[in-house]
Amino acid sequence: MPLIPSSYQPPYKIFRNADVATLYSALLRKVEGVSQIRERLELPDGDFMDLDWSYAQTSSDKCVIAFHGLE
Repeated sequence: MPLIPSSYQPPYKIFRNADVATLYSALLRKVEGVSQIRERLELPDGDFMDLDWSYAQTSSDKCVIAFHGLE
């Protein structure tokens, strides 16, 4: 996947640290108008995969799939 250069700088210097930005988003930031549903898929090898579905209040036929840490 190609890297796309960006000139974006977070509005506050503390958020230039990726760990701080991630923890803030996960623990302190609240987003209104989005509902989430977790679906667990049991795999044949006894493992599982959790899918988190997020739905916004606006109607759209678009879907975004983000994978992280799959091996």
